[in-house]
Amino acid sequence: MSSVASVAVAMPGDSTSPVLLFPGGDRPLIMVWPGLGMGARYYRPIAGALAERGFPVAVGELRGQGASSAVATRTQWWGYHDLASQDYPRSIRAAKTALGLTPDHPTVLLTHSMGGQIGSLFLARPEAGELNVVGMMGVGSGSPYFRTFPNPERNRLHLGGYLMQGVSKVLGYWPDGKLDVTNYGRQSGVHLGEWARFGRHNRLTRLRGADVDYMESMRNVDVPVLLTRYSNDTYCTVESCEALAELVPAQVEEFPGTLGHNAWARQPEDVSARLDAFVAAL
Repeated sequence: MSSVASVAVAMPGDSTSPVLLFPGGDRPLIMVWPGLGMGARYYRPIAGALAERGFPVAVGELRGQGASSAVATRTQWWGYHDLASQDYPRSIRAAKTALGLTPDHPTVLLTHSMGGQIGSLFLARPEAGELNVVGMMGVGSGSPYFRTFPNPERNRLHLGGYLMQGVSKVLGYWPDGKLDVTNYGRQSGVHLGEWARFGRHNRLTRLRGADVDYMESMRNVDVPVLLTRYSNDTYCTVESCEALAELVPAQVEEFPGTLGHNAWARQPEDVSARLDAFVAAL
């Protein structure tokens, strides 16, 4: 199923990020957030499956990825706080307006990987309450804390975090092209620096520009959060989900099967059914 339309959302630095729209019924809005290096278009199958279940659905774009017009440079950067305080609420407001929903229409976040890390911060912000965000389900969304992974992934995260942080500090951004050994594409150096620190300490502190104490505010999140992962997902272990659940109160579940870190978005039966049940229980 293709999205019927999209809406361009103005972001800082004169950039825009599109939100894909999938009109559904009068159930809560499902706002889908991608993982690092993933464009919004990848999530069309899961969005279509949820729309068929009666949900209005919107798929956001992380700044600098997919069809976002933002390009990370030494002077154009963003971090976790910027995405949580600007991109998430602006995109949700724009999606509700475009879909004819009221600003306080109930909203549930469906997040992938990095999208869930940022989503955890967003839930701790006042805008989440203003927009009536009533829950979040993450898929492959855990902490990058290196101690929650077995080797060789543990060493890759630990040493790779230092490498990515160092390169990003020197250049001012993480490069795309031949130097992009991660296949994440061009990324903000501030964002990757914060990600690297998160991976070393399992703490989201020293976020540039932060206007709230995120660690304290995340502990006080009182909407249901469900963190799921597939049993063969080497990029998100059960322990990494549990580490994120140490920061924001959450239930952790596993899907059996072989859809790994990404393929569930293209084969959406498991996730769409579980999300349907999660929303029904809210």
